[in-house]
Amino acid sequence: MAGQFDGALWPLINQRVRSFSGQPFLTSIDADGMRTELSGVTVLNAVAKNAGALVDEGDLEPGSTVAMHLPWHWQRITWTLAAWTIGAVVVPFGDVTSSDLVITDRTTALSLPDADEPWVVSLHPLGLVEAGLPSTVVDATGLSRMQPDALLVEPATGDGPALVLNDTDYSRINALAWVASSLPDSSDRVLINAPASDSLGAWLIPALFPLNGSGSVVMSNAVDTSAIAQQEGISQVWQ
Repeated sequence: MAGQFDGALWPLINQRVRSFSGQPFLTSIDADGMRTELSGVTVLNAVAKNAGALVDEGDLEPGSTVAMHLPWHWQRITWTLAAWTIGAVVVPFGDVTSSDLVITDRTTALSLPDADEPWVVSLHPLGLVEAGLPSTVVDATGLSRMQPDALLVEPATGDGPALVLNDTDYSRINALAWVASSLPDSSDRVLINAPASDSLGAWLIPALFPLNGSGSVVMSNAVDTSAIAQQEGISQVWQ
């Protein structure tokens, strides 16, 4: 599938749902063992809502930059995919003063005093809206939930910039190509555990690997992953 990719992500996400609707897309297991599984339909719905919020409420357009200050969590994946769907560029832990939008979590927002009204995403395992957020931040989860289930904003077409990490730029096409070449078996169930914040694989694989075929990704934050690997039927551990 990667070889036919023209850079437009939204059709590829839809194709994943049509072809493998019964397969998990992403599974998240936090440090407490709480398991959250996202199907392709769930991801499609989340991306549509998040993308709508980014355009309608964030005024983003193709080429806009998003400083993504989110930890290793499934919400990071759905917001990254939403940004790429509308053609925005994700800058992991980027400069909050020069980016068009800052997306973060409640705790991290406190360490970003220079961010102008950062969007705060709930890190609840089920993505529940957080109560009592300070007036200096925007409730991104609430904004997303108010959006339609269908994508009503214009999705990006063709290739374009997607990620800036470690001073290297990746377009949507070469990002998917990197994933396909790194994990050639598109039916794998891949485990990624507690990666470094600047791990390229951690930013690209959970979002893009399932778009190559029937495979899926398990994100975890475990001290010992042996039980998770057995429980989840892991065929590949990404280091």
